[in-house]
Amino acid sequence: MIPAEFRAAAGAIAIVGLVAIAAAGGWIASAWKHDAEIAELRRAHTEYRATLTEAALADVQADAATIRQAATEFADIQSTLAPKMTALTKELRNAKPLPAGCRPDADRVRNLDAAIDAANQSIPR
Repeated sequence: MIPAEFRAAAGAIAIVGLVAIAAAGGWIASAWKHDAEIAELRRAHTEYRATLTEAALADVQADAATIRQAATEFADIQSTLAPKMTALTKELRNAKPLPAGCRPDADRVRNLDAAIDAANQSIPR
């Protein structure tokens, strides 16, 4: 049994101990609550990043399709324009040089007009 003079001190120590245990329990419960909140925020952030990633992937796929379509159009234009340009280049190289002060004849003008028309047709509108 505790002597009378120490009963008050023992009671105070017991009360302080109970308060410390209660405070520790509250602190642990608060930590669990905050851990749950952090986990929820991490989950929400992960979902948000997944949404952004999916949107970026869709944009990249759309851009790739646009590039593929433009490359196909370019190949078509190049396949039709290349023979025309080769023929026009050959004709212009085989043309006789003009003397000084002379004007181009009808064949030269026609060839230049054809080159201009072929270049204009190659421009997508």
